[in-house]
Amino acid sequence: MKSSLTLLLGLALCPMLHAQDGHTKREYTNFQDTTFRLDEVSVTATRQRPMSITKLGVPNAYLPVSGSVIPTSMLTDRGIVNLQDAVKFLPGTRMRTTYGAYQQFQVRGFDHTPVMIDGVRDERTSINNSAPMGDLASVERIELLKGPASVLYGHSTVGGILNIIRKSPTARTTLNTRLTYGSWNDRRAMIDIGGRLIGPFNYRAVLNWQDVEGYRYANDRRFSGYAAIGARWENQELDIRGGFNRDSYGTDIGLPKLMANDIFNADGTPYLAKGESQPGLNPRWRYNNESDFMLHHGSNVSVKYNYRFSPAFKLENRLAYTYDNIDYFSTEELSYPTSDEPIYKHYYMAGGKKKFIDLDTVQLTYPLRFAYTVHTVNEQLEASGSVSLGRGMKYNYLAGYNYVYFFRDTYRGYGGGYKLSDLIEGPGLNSKVPVYNPHSMGYMEPHFSGGTSTRNYTHSVYLQNLLELSEKFKVMVSGRFDQFIFKTATAKINRLKTREYSELPDYDQTSTSAFTYRIGAVYLPTPGFSLYGSFANFFQPYRNIVNTATTVYIGADGNRFYPTSGEEAFKAQKGYQGEIGARYNLTSRLQATASLFYIRRENENKTLNSRYVDPTDGKTKSVVGQVAGSDSKGLEVEVAYTPTDGLSLLAGYGYTDSRIRKFSFSPERLIEDGFMDKGTQVQDGMRQAGIPMNTFYLAASYTFTRGPLQGLGLNATANYMDNVYRDLNKTLIYGAYWDTDLGIAYRLKNGIRLQVNINNVLDDRTFTQSLGTQITPRTPRSYLFTIGYSL
Repeated sequence: MKSSLTLLLGLALCPMLHAQDGHTKREYTNFQDTTFRLDEVSVTATRQRPMSITKLGVPNAYLPVSGSVIPTSMLTDRGIVNLQDAVKFLPGTRMRTTYGAYQQFQVRGFDHTPVMIDGVRDERTSINNSAPMGDLASVERIELLKGPASVLYGHSTVGGILNIIRKSPTARTTLNTRLTYGSWNDRRAMIDIGGRLIGPFNYRAVLNWQDVEGYRYANDRRFSGYAAIGARWENQELDIRGGFNRDSYGTDIGLPKLMANDIFNADGTPYLAKGESQPGLNPRWRYNNESDFMLHHGSNVSVKYNYRFSPAFKLENRLAYTYDNIDYFSTEELSYPTSDEPIYKHYYMAGGKKKFIDLDTVQLTYPLRFAYTVHTVNEQLEASGSVSLGRGMKYNYLAGYNYVYFFRDTYRGYGGGYKLSDLIEGPGLNSKVPVYNPHSMGYMEPHFSGGTSTRNYTHSVYLQNLLELSEKFKVMVSGRFDQFIFKTATAKINRLKTREYSELPDYDQTSTSAFTYRIGAVYLPTPGFSLYGSFANFFQPYRNIVNTATTVYIGADGNRFYPTSGEEAFKAQKGYQGEIGARYNLTSRLQATASLFYIRRENENKTLNSRYVDPTDGKTKSVVGQVAGSDSKGLEVEVAYTPTDGLSLLAGYGYTDSRIRKFSFSPERLIEDGFMDKGTQVQDGMRQAGIPMNTFYLAASYTFTRGPLQGLGLNATANYMDNVYRDLNKTLIYGAYWDTDLGIAYRLKNGIRLQVNINNVLDDRTFTQSLGTQITPRTPRSYLFTIGYSL
């Protein structure tokens, strides 16, 4: 590993050996920005900062990639404090929420888009791209790099990668405060301060508090803090940041299930059709148990130091530590009681016989208990610089080494040889709750039954090269090598409420390595217009251990194979993206970007049979085959237009067609061999679940810059989300909907700001989330009233 890093650094530093002393840095003359920036103020600027997520520090227009930036002003003007509300300004994306607070971000048709904080990966989101996220009070801007980014950030970056950048220390004396009250008893308070600390040191600090009853009475509470200290000398820079959050969520299991069958009255007349909801349900009724809860506590600290020896050579080291703690218990499944006897007044047909169903009550049959503790250490060492090669050519490079240690202990309150009644005490378990006017029927006290301890180790070396052949031609060639080591052990646990392992066996281990790359070129025929194209690949390792005692393994060729214990059961998922795009700037008034992409992923696993009797030992096993794949193709367009000072119009459209690919061989052969159950759906060509085909946003804002209305600002936002399949079987389809918001703010000369926001103005009630077929109603039209002060 050390030799690989030395080689990469050597290749990067070779051109500097020919650089002359006293080399003067050449300023860029083309200030076009590749990135589409959603900022009503900065959109009028001639030059915009490079996206930090691309790392090279060159103008974004020089890079054959596409991305978007959301600044804090866009969020503040609209009263946005949650990430799921912020990403609606990113076309071609969708964020869904499960378990009350777990958020899963999908980009370009894939649900593996890790999230970073200040350029450091949140490794929780690389496991299954689902984790609770903190509020956005301390955020300066949000960056999205679209498409596979393994060459920059390693494994599992399939659809893209999101970077949440927090506020930097500032020398300017800063004071921002906000008090907010809104519908459903939404109360918020925030303070943001900054300025010079001592000598060259500046600081920034933010505290945020929110307590909201909510439309669905979830009673979510958030408290977070952030502090940063930084200093900059002539050739060096130091930045120290830390933050914490103490959040609690009520969880939300939605309304009782939609009908799984056609329902009839006792006299045989139709009552409800399959897929219909019970009549007369109040969307605010809550069916959770009184004991349900979710706690999310976290903290983080990072230290970044860089020293600039010359324009040709800068060293930067970043060390980050993150702690995360989740504790969860919630009712999940709401079951209708059934009977073979005619004791209820409704029935459905099952197997040619009547099955009677009680639609007046739901039973709390399967509450879920889990918790985990995570520790992550991330170390990055990078060398970068720019070297003039003469004749108008320039070489930009970045070489680095990254080490990540991810430690996670998980605790579960199910399985382990225990019955659910052994693990949950109290009258709430299996209690029956009335469908109409529901209320809790008693508490539940859960215990743990077992756990899983995992350790991930990642070593990475990488080199990015950008060669500026002239003012018009730029070429990128980048590569990265990753080694991913996964360890896991199933632990026994004392039957206690405390999280303690009573026995932890030796760890099983697998290891995956991969080389990823990106090649691309940019052509700028005029200073305001550019064309680019790129090709990049990615990899996504599996985190499973070989177990031939319970599993039969089928390879991509359709044949059974016998993996060795300690090795990969299956090769990592892999794939590639091809992308072409164009960017156009007309002075500071008009900006437009457009891109076409195609992404293909291979080596996807699929469970083919869960009841296969293995003739070699007579045991019943599951059959898992690496036989599936998927692809996604689409178009993204974004436009910013500033016709006059103070008026800004922004629009974006994304088209994404993400589908399951055909098997590489005939599935009939698997059926003949007994490996694949006849009822297994092949799903060739089916549209992927959770992915909208069309997304659109339009945002307008106007600020009076003179006259008697000076300081008055207006904004309006409209978002469209196409329909979405909940799963591949289309058991539930979330309908297409529009989301329209309005805002008005007035800034007084004494620094006081008054603001009113109206969200979901059209009062669209289309549901967009569910737990199975238990629909979670959308929040209807709501209001926010804010008073703030800025120094």
